[in-house]
Amino acid sequence: MTARLLVRDEGAVVERPTEEIPEHRTKPCWIDIPDRHSDELARVARDLGLHPLAVEDATERDERPKIDEYDDHYFIVFYAVESPSPDVVQYHEFSIFVVPNAIVTVHDGECEALRQVEKRFREGRLQTTGLLLHALLDTMVDGYFPIVDHFGERSELLEESIAEEGRDTRDMRSPLKELFLLKHDLLHLRKTIAPEREVLQVLVRGDLRELRETGRREYFQDVYDHLIRVTDEIDTFRELTSNVIDAYLASASNRLNEVMKVLTSIATVLLVLTVVTGFFGQNWAFIPYGSAGLFFVSMGVSAALAVGLAMYFHRRGWL
Repeated sequence: MTARLLVRDEGAVVERPTEEIPEHRTKPCWIDIPDRHSDELARVARDLGLHPLAVEDATERDERPKIDEYDDHYFIVFYAVESPSPDVVQYHEFSIFVVPNAIVTVHDGECEALRQVEKRFREGRLQTTGLLLHALLDTMVDGYFPIVDHFGERSELLEESIAEEGRDTRDMRSPLKELFLLKHDLLHLRKTIAPEREVLQVLVRGDLRELRETGRREYFQDVYDHLIRVTDEIDTFRELTSNVIDAYLASASNRLNEVMKVLTSIATVLLVLTVVTGFFGQNWAFIPYGSAGLFFVSMGVSAALAVGLAMYFHRRGWL
C-alpha cells in the first residue's frame, strides 16, 4: 500500500501523488500513509518540515495517546478500536500530524473508521482540516461504543451463568476464567483510551492555532463528552465484573463451609461410636464378651447415640 494525497480543489477532492505536496500547500490536504516504515514518510516529513522527534514517534508502535506541540505543527497519537468478529478486538494506532492546511495520518493497514472519514471527505462534507481532524477523532471514539456494549453483554451473560442455582462448582470454572479474561480486556481498553481525554482537553481549550475557527471547540467538546461516557461505562463494567468474581468466591467459600459442617458432624458421630466400641474393647475378665444380649445392647446404644446426635445436629442447623 502506498501513501495518498487527497486535495480539496475548487469544491472537489482529487487524489494526487505525494510528490506534489509542495504544489498544493495552499489548499486543504490529507496525506494518508498506511505504512509506518514507508520511505514516503521521510519525504512527506521533509516537504512539510515535520520535527524529527515526532517522525520517530510515528514510526514506533504502542505509543501512549498524546498531543505534542512544535514550532509550526502538532503531533497527535490516537487509537481506533474494531471488532471484526465476536470476542476479537483490534487496536489501530494512528499518528496524526496537524500542519497549516494539511492533515497527515500514519498507521498500519486498513481501518473502517478511516474509510468512513475518507468517504465524507471525498463527498465534500469536510471542507477544512479542522473538520477533517474532528471527523477522524469523532469516528474513532464512536467506534468504542459497540466494543464496550459487547463487553457489557458478555459480563451480564457470565453473571447469569455463575448465579444459576444448583450448578456444580466444577461447571463454573469456565465462566470464572472468562470473567478474568473480560476484566483483562476491559483494563486494556481503558488503559488505551483513557489518556485520549488529555488530547481532547487541549483541543477543547483551543490551544491549536490552526483550529481556532468559530464554533470549532464545540465539535471537540462533543467528542470529549463521548469519550467520558465510554470510560465511565468501562469503569462500570469493570466494577460489575469484580463484584461477580467476589460473589463467586464468597459463594464457593460458603459451599466449602457447608461441606465442612457435614463432614465435621459425621466425624463427631463416629467419634462417639468409637468411644463405645473402645470401651468394650478393654480386656477385663468380668465383661462377658460371649454374651449375645450384651452385644445387642451395645449395638442398640451405638445406634441410639448415632441417631440422637444426627437429630441434634440437624435441629441446630449443622447437618
